[in-house]
Amino acid sequence: FVMLFVIAFLLINPIAKKADIPVKAEFIIVLNWDPEADDDLDLWVVRDDEKAVGFTNRENAPLHLDRDDLGTSNDKIVIDGQTEIIKSNRETVTIRGIVPGNYYIAVHAYSKKAVTVPYTITVLKVNPFKQVYSIQGELTFKREIQQTPAFTVDATGRVRAVFQHFKDIAPMKQGVGQWL
Repeated sequence: FVMLFVIAFLLINPIAKKADIPVKAEFIIVLNWDPEADDDLDLWVVRDDEKAVGFTNRENAPLHLDRDDLGTSNDKIVIDGQTEIIKSNRETVTIRGIVPGNYYIAVHAYSKKAVTVPYTITVLKVNPFKQVYSIQGELTFKREIQQTPAFTVDATGRVRAVFQHFKDIAPMKQGVGQWL
């Protein structure tokens, strides 16, 4: 009876389809700001005219928001019953697989308490490892949205261009603070 139960249980679990297995990361886009800051910045990325990836839409293949940081409010973790504070303000979006197109990036001051919030955006190519670019900026008012350089990926996974853009990709009107 036990043997039949084990066999039946094994047959119930479906075999993972190839599409369910995550593809390795080809690019990582990282937003960093002061680890001591209470401010909540958001990273938004979109490929061509697809739906943007950010905290309200964490995935739109090949883009995946891997970490949505809320400032210091989510820096606490519990390890073996002890509360530890990990001071890090970082959001990351990965591009899994090689998908040609233009990738547009923006930073959004969702909740800003400091007078100014300096930040750094770094775009990394993983395979082979190479820094595409790293740029610093500063947000000065609540709900501010700043576009950072976009980049173009070809069918071989090479970055063909890095360029400035003015594409509205975050789902908020700049400076207004109302959801679209």
